Amino acid sequence: MNIVIGNQIKRKIDFFLKRLHRRVRKRIEIKVFGSSDDNIGVSYIINLDRQVNKWVQFQKEAEFQKVKGNKNLLDYCHRISAVDGKEINLKEFTSYHIAKSYNLRDQYYVDPDPRLLSIIRKKSITVDLTKEEIAVALSHIKVWKKLVDENKPYALILEDDVFFEREFAKRINQLWKELPNKRDDGARFDLLYLSFCEVDHGAKKEYFSNNLFRPKRGFWWLSGYVLSFSGAKKLLQELPICGPVDLWLNHKFRKLDVYSSMTSVINQRVDLKSDNQYSILPILSQAGIQSNKTHLLLEQKKGKNPVFVMNLADKDSVIFGNALNMLGYRCCINKWNEFTAKVDSFIVNNEPLLFDAYTGFKSIKIHYKTLDFLYPNAVFILTDNNFPKDDCEEILKYFSKRKGKLLILNTSTSDCWEQLCKFLKCEIPRIPFPNMYNYLKYIPKLNINKSTLIPINYREKKLLEHDVHPWIIPMENLQSFGVIGHDRKNARLIGSHEKILEDNFNWFDDSKWIHLENSFPSNLAQFTKRNFSLLEDYGFRLTIMKEKSIQKKYSSASIVTKNNYHYGRFEVHIKPLKADGIITAFFLHRNDPWQEIDFEFLGNDTTKVLLNVYYNPGVDGSNYNYGNRGTPILINLNFDASHEYHEYAIEWEPHEIRWYIDKYLVHVRANWEPTPIPEHPMQFFINTWPSRSEELVGTVVEDSLPQSSFIRCVKIYSWSCESIKNSEKYIEALTSEN
Repeated sequence: MNIVIGNQIKRKIDFFLKRLHRRVRKRIEIKVFGSSDDNIGVSYIINLDRQVNKWVQFQKEAEFQKVKGNKNLLDYCHRISAVDGKEINLKEFTSYHIAKSYNLRDQYYVDPDPRLLSIIRKKSITVDLTKEEIAVALSHIKVWKKLVDENKPYALILEDDVFFEREFAKRINQLWKELPNKRDDGARFDLLYLSFCEVDHGAKKEYFSNNLFRPKRGFWWLSGYVLSFSGAKKLLQELPICGPVDLWLNHKFRKLDVYSSMTSVINQRVDLKSDNQYSILPILSQAGIQSNKTHLLLEQKKGKNPVFVMNLADKDSVIFGNALNMLGYRCCINKWNEFTAKVDSFIVNNEPLLFDAYTGFKSIKIHYKTLDFLYPNAVFILTDNNFPKDDCEEILKYFSKRKGKLLILNTSTSDCWEQLCKFLKCEIPRIPFPNMYNYLKYIPKLNINKSTLIPINYREKKLLEHDVHPWIIPMENLQSFGVIGHDRKNARLIGSHEKILEDNFNWFDDSKWIHLENSFPSNLAQFTKRNFSLLEDYGFRLTIMKEKSIQKKYSSASIVTKNNYHYGRFEVHIKPLKADGIITAFFLHRNDPWQEIDFEFLGNDTTKVLLNVYYNPGVDGSNYNYGNRGTPILINLNFDASHEYHEYAIEWEPHEIRWYIDKYLVHVRANWEPTPIPEHPMQFFINTWPSRSEELVGTVVEDSLPQSSFIRCVKIYSWSCESIKNSEKYIEALTSEN
């Protein structure tokens, strides 16, 4: 998304001064071009036939760059005739290489701006590409094919409006030295960004060397990049492009070997007016993110709802429930009959239902006529392999004259997404349809009625502002619909826990723990191993220091378990840091899809703790990672946590999450309160870090640094779904410790 904003006269003056500054500096030779397999052999320049002036300007720009052997960059440049958007008729345009539309969720994955969430939660918005975006994508595909056809090991691909920064030659020489050694296929990488613009909230990336990092997502622009032969082949195999080409590439990063310069060494000429039209601008304008007077007509496809799935086996209820969740529906999956009484009562009494979709309820089959009458827009689904003919004859007869109301889903075929999405009028996700292996291994059989009640120790609580996306229901809605009560008194323990790890940190056991050497956008510090240290007797400290790195002002420390854990108890003896701007936390976390359970101490007020859950659906590898604040709640401790060590714990079970302070249960969340319960294995983290959110935790006082948080002991218990007797023994043992 190459959006250039600002006063055009000022841009021209700034650009003139930049060129002047570059011209007075000594020119350095570029050493990475040549005919060997380890050098860039060619540069392809994308230029429209009708824009001769831009080609002339580019030639001057390329001639200014010296290349070893008494050459200049223009000697390696081949002009590629760009596809002209003005010649594209959108109504008649068809291509196997380009999808004409994309979902707003694709934009949010790359640029998770919270202002888009209010739009995303209301409807599934399909955005049509503009003619210019289609033309740009086709032009880049044309270049990728050219690279493969000419069998070039590497090619520098440029758009015709680029400007080489004064450090370009020096930096590209350095980058080439720092890139990894050749792989088995002979290439050192697939894609190297030399020109990029990070999204406003910061790109997700990993540092690789002094001048390189590896982007994960959050990159705009495609004005200047190096592509290898293998990278071009991979991109062509991933076609069609869905969305603007720079957005689409972000979705392919995990399938490619991608690197980037720390800063852009090739930029766009800001003195030239862009004639591109961007499909996302009306949406951004609606959200107050980008001002633009251009209004494009968008087809906004709205998935049919509510959806009632009838008479499925238990396993199918879970599978189809998760499929509906992935489509953005808030689906009530009756896994363990925990919602039966409430939903049955609502249906029988003709009361309004809260969720967008329902699966696993016998009452749906019994009352389908009532539901069809109460909800004229409702649709119904049944599967052909789970519905005996004698049992469904009346249902089929009822819906035979009501076209578009009933889907008989053939689950034995490979096109379940196509069948379901065509019926619901939703966009087909670019991930596999959920299957038994992906989900049922995470969904044990539970009997909610045979559980041990644990009383909740009352603490003053405050619900904070939370994200609004498809898998969160506002608490006030849950309460008004009776899904949860206003004052829950007990939690439900099912099964038992067994201790599998206890570490007092007499030494650092690298078979169990990893020192992190990274960061994330809301963290003002770079995590380093240096900021972790063992205490003299036992335990460890995490220290925050004022120590500037390439991207961050501070340094700190974080450790994470080598193993993933799937349900259990996670207990920490900790004395958090009391300091404005600092968060000390232990939590469970995973990405793709993002799921997380938090226990956080806010340094500006260590008499309270922040408890939080992030939930997104999907199979492992799904790029559902919405949620910038999660669903936080603030709990009073009734003491200052920074004064001495206390024991804090998270218990995570399939049906609920519980948080403890000194053995006392202080908070619980069951399914859909206000999110589903995370169901994928996660790693366990402990860290201290300065937060970008001054509103939440205050401003870092630099003169007070360095400061540390202290941890004495960590215990991890596995969970198993065993008898109620074991649950009772576990509670007795837990409360008798110390």
